[in-house]
Amino acid sequence: MREPLAAVAVLVLLAGCGDGEDVGEKPDLPDETPALWNPCDVLDARFVEKNFGTVAEESNGEPTQPECRFVPAEDGEPAVTVNYLLFSGTLDEAWETMDISPDAKSTSPDIEGADEARIVVNAGRKDIGVTGFVANGDLIQSVNVVDPAPYDEQQIIRGVRATLTVLSQHAVESGVEDPA
Repeated sequence: MREPLAAVAVLVLLAGCGDGEDVGEKPDLPDETPALWNPCDVLDARFVEKNFGTVAEESNGEPTQPECRFVPAEDGEPAVTVNYLLFSGTLDEAWETMDISPDAKSTSPDIEGADEARIVVNAGRKDIGVTGFVANGDLIQSVNVVDPAPYDEQQIIRGVRATLTVLSQHAVESGVEDPA
């Protein structure tokens, strides 16, 4: 019985602290929380050139909205964008919410360290779009590649797969799949 009374006494004393004076100015804090993850941490222009055959300039987005973008130096070359989202469900559950073209081909490659992965290929006469997803715990990373014709479909798919592998490896090494 003494412990609850002691707790109440402490609360009453704390409530009585202060003499009605104004509180000082609030510290200058950022308006937005910086992102905790940036896929560009493990990707660079050399990786893109090696895996997609394009010389590109890297852009990392903003601290609160990281997006790893590789813009080709020349017209007609593949453009690569990598991003992520935190999703408490599975990739299958996220997949159900996506609007995938009925003409697209989808595969589920085995990516080391990943819970799940998907590659979607939408090849047309004028261009090819390939999107890959890799899930490690609540982290789902995606890579999008658009390449105008003439394009090498197999090279783009191999490049997306290599990108998913590097992203998954980085997620595993960073421990992002471990529950907080």
